This record gives sequence, structure tokens and C-alpha cells, in this order.
Amino acid sequence: MHKVLAFSLVSLGLSACNNHTDDSPSKIINTKDNQNQHKSNNNYIYEYNEIIYKLNTEQDQTTAHLRFKNLLKKIPSNENNLNILKTKRKILVHLGCLNEAYIVTEKILAKTDSSKLQEMQCIFLSKMKRDPYQIKECYEKTPNSYLTEINLIPKAALRYQYALWGHYAAMFNAGHIEYKDKLQEIIDYHNIEDHKKTYQQMYKNIMDPHAFQKRLDAIPYTSNCR
Repeated sequence: MHKVLAFSLVSLGLSACNNHTDDSPSKIINTKDNQNQHKSNNNYIYEYNEIIYKLNTEQDQTTAHLRFKNLLKKIPSNENNLNILKTKRKILVHLGCLNEAYIVTEKILAKTDSSKLQEMQCIFLSKMKRDPYQIKECYEKTPNSYLTEINLIPKAALRYQYALWGHYAAMFNAGHIEYKDKLQEIIDYHNIEDHKKTYQQMYKNIMDPHAFQKRLDAIPYTSNCR
């Protein structure tokens, strides 16, 4: 961010004579446009949060489904704002529109790295029963996302072990079976009972095909999202 700011200041200095003054009509119009766009973006997020809140308290699934579909129609198809893309993705997942959610997630991943989103892409492909090679290729991408996170986390932090687990699990799911032992090493590393149980359950979710299928079954999916 500091680099971007520095670059912007240099640019302003080099081309100050070409810039509009702060109170110029062009500046005022652009500011209003930006404010309107920001307000519109916030409205999408606010409405999504409201639907989720009511879904958790009083609203039935059918009503929520209709509200999600109506909200989705309001979001421009060419929307490129990162926060709106994330909100759109959540709506699509709620509606079971996994193919569309996959496409939106690719746009998000092009803007920001996220190991969790990358891993969910692979799960979406599994749910949609895509070609096994495509799923394997997806899992091959995931370890790199986790490695980026691992390099930023202190080794003493609990998140480090979690990110390391994600990296090993992705490698195993990509067909590198030797990482099964590395996953077991992380389980053995933990001596706090709650932590150990959590990793044991995650291990079961990976190794037990029935547990993985149960996870897939819990994800809504429809091929007709028009």
C-alpha cells in the first residue's frame, strides 16, 4: 500500500499541470460517482447480511432462497469489486450454483491469494463430478497457496500447524500418498486433547471416503441456475 501511495504521489508531481483542481466540475462528478458506487456496493453486502441474519432467526429457507436470487439479479454481471465478488460467491454457494461460484472464485483468486478458497474450488469440482484429472490439477495448485501463508506465520503460532496441515492435505489429495505420514506427524505433535481431536477428525475427513462424501452431500448443488 505504501508503494502504491508513493507511486501515486510521484505521478501527481509529474503531471500536476494536467490535473483538475479539487473543486473542478469533473472532480465533483467523479467524487459523486464514486460515492454512489460505494453506497451501491455496501447495499449489496448489507442486504446479504440481513438475509443471513433472518435465515438464522426467523426466515424460512424458501423465502431466503428467493431473496438471494433477487439480490443476485441486482449485482451487475461485470462487477469487479473484490468485496462484492466475495458476497456474490456466497450467494451462489447458498443457491447451489457451484459452476457459477467456481467462475466467480477464480476472479477472486486472481485478485487475492486464499488457500481456503482454492481448496474449496477442488471440493466444488468433486461435488460437480468433474474429470478426476481436473480435480487432481486443482489440488496441485492448493499447496502453493498454503506455502504462501506458512511463510508469513510464526512457527510457534497455532495457525502455523493448521496451514501446514492444509499444505500436506492438499499434497495428499493431489496423489502424493507419502504425505499421509506427515499428516499423522502433526496429530502426534499436539498434546492438548482438544487440538489432537480436531486434527484426528480432519484426518478422518481426508482418509475416510464416507466422511468426505458426507461433506459433499451437505453442499447444495443444482446445474440449473437461471
